[in-house]
Amino acid sequence: DPAKYDFNRGTNVDSSGVVHFLTVDDQTPTLTDLPNGIVQCGVTPGVPVSCMKGHLFNPAPRIGFAYDPTGGGKWAIRGGYGIFYEHTNGNEGNTESLENSPPLATTVQQNNIVGYTNIGGGSGGISPQFPLNVTQIPTKAIWPYMQQWHLDVQHEIVRNTVATVSYVGSKGTHLTRQGNANQLRPLDSSQNPYKPGEAKTSAECGDPNVPGSQDAFGIPLAAFTPSGVSIPYQVGGNGLATGPALNLGIACRANADPFRPFLGYGNINHLEDRAGSSYNALQMAVRRAVGGLELNFAYTYSHSIDDSSDRSDGGFVDVYNPRANRASSNFDQRHILNFGYVWDLPFFKEKGLRNTLLGGWQYSGIMDINAGTPFSVVFDGDNAGVANGIGTSARADRIGDPKKGIVQPPADPSFGPTFYNAGAFTAPRGLTFGNSGRNSLRNPRQTSFDMAMFKRFAFGEARAFEFRVEAFNVFNHTEWNGIASNTLDTNGFLATNGTHLPRILQLGAKFIF
Repeated sequence: DPAKYDFNRGTNVDSSGVVHFLTVDDQTPTLTDLPNGIVQCGVTPGVPVSCMKGHLFNPAPRIGFAYDPTGGGKWAIRGGYGIFYEHTNGNEGNTESLENSPPLATTVQQNNIVGYTNIGGGSGGISPQFPLNVTQIPTKAIWPYMQQWHLDVQHEIVRNTVATVSYVGSKGTHLTRQGNANQLRPLDSSQNPYKPGEAKTSAECGDPNVPGSQDAFGIPLAAFTPSGVSIPYQVGGNGLATGPALNLGIACRANADPFRPFLGYGNINHLEDRAGSSYNALQMAVRRAVGGLELNFAYTYSHSIDDSSDRSDGGFVDVYNPRANRASSNFDQRHILNFGYVWDLPFFKEKGLRNTLLGGWQYSGIMDINAGTPFSVVFDGDNAGVANGIGTSARADRIGDPKKGIVQPPADPSFGPTFYNAGAFTAPRGLTFGNSGRNSLRNPRQTSFDMAMFKRFAFGEARAFEFRVEAFNVFNHTEWNGIASNTLDTNGFLATNGTHLPRILQLGAKFIF
């Protein structure tokens, strides 16, 4: 019934099915021509209209307390715990992520085309095969949730001065992360012919124009590492290359599609609710108010850790080892310090003309010092040979202390200073993901001083005129942007590429009625 396809247009990938190549013979694939392994939401037998089975029971208990141990009103101990669920939205691990998925919306590719006339065609009447890049969501809805807790002690240490010390924590469970379900398996370290510290070069890739150098798929047949170790060419039960030579061939840019776990598919963007996070923080605050002066000081020492910072986090290198991705969150800031003040200036307080013209000024300001967010040092190229087209290909190898021996390159107007030792990183060991780890370095910290003064002229009880003078980055302190490039051997590697705004002065006026 064609009417079924008016709204039930979502398609999901059922990786338990037997998947084969999808052949296109001058016809646009329709929803009635689903390749094996793809199911249609609400139409394929046993598949719900959302392609996901739901559930409604999500208990979210919460408890809290407040206690004055002395009864004098100068102490307070507070604590609480709660569970908070997120139903997810917008392209997370849910049905909305299936919009414009194949075969309703299909982007095809053809590899190794020889000659213009062969585009879209093939020999012997056989059309080329077009691997699909698809999205896969869970078949059962799982609601991500956060557990949050805190314990704080507050005390009036002297008159008009209150101090608070808090421990704040949270734990995220079933958070969304993405991965390539069609990534090739990485080479086991015990099979790696490359020695520690030995990088892959183009010499091992072979030459398609030299007979006996590569097989029909571009996999090197008789390669040796730079140190002279043989890279064995092995054949699996399917008659295709396997082992070190296969991963080397993929690292050398051979077409990975014939070797993927699910044939007929390219990248399978698998969205799943299996990421986790933790956050722990020590927070301290002091507030003092005396007369017309109010001072506020706050400091947070914290650490946020996860294996995926959001649904679109592509920082992973190996979908089969998500634990290796667990590190500081992309947004982690270890230190945050704020100091603010508001002062009603004690001049010309007496009523009269002098008070109207010269009195009633208020001076305020805030100082912020924030630690930089982390980033990874990456290597440009599929060094491990796994064809992970969704995440980071590989990270660099760390061979020294990036904080020592920093050498500033010749002046370049496009970049600021270099913040780390570029010589502390090198190309990763051949057929590995690199050893420098996720989010191992940090962007420059930010320090800012903002100030303001304003005067209010009252005209009766209902009208007033306000004049403001504001200054941002009042000391014109250079505040560097983040690192320009985190990719090894590129322009601006580990250097900044600009600054935040310089000192800005502005005047403002408004009439209130």
